[in-house]
Amino acid sequence: MTAYDSKQTSGSSWQTPTPQPLYRAQQHSVLREVRKYFIHPVDSSVQSFLAEHRTVVQVLLDSVHHLKKHFGDATRFSLVAPIDESGRQTLYAVVLWPGKLHDVRVALAGFDDEWWIANSRQAAGDLTFTYELV
Repeated sequence: MTAYDSKQTSGSSWQTPTPQPLYRAQQHSVLREVRKYFIHPVDSSVQSFLAEHRTVVQVLLDSVHHLKKHFGDATRFSLVAPIDESGRQTLYAVVLWPGKLHDVRVALAGFDDEWWIANSRQAAGDLTFTYELV
């Protein structure tokens, strides 16, 4: 037997988490919960994106405590889901920041280091946290 006869792996499992099915009533309830924390038009590409990428919804809800911790309780957050030139859609959770650029960068780095890097895999590359100076 040679090394080529056996299946070899890196030992890392990068499988995308399988979303759990939501009944329509549960889905509306969860999306209402998202709207409590994230500004976005009700009839928008964001709603469609969240309906199609259900694992992202839970990641968003889990992020709220950590976002508020790093950016402050009064900070507002919005969601946008643009489609890029290749046709891929990504959800952006945007911190609407009225302060200084340096301060928002420090807060985002703290959020990344403390929570997002460890939890980003759950979003399977479909969610990005960023900021907008307002």
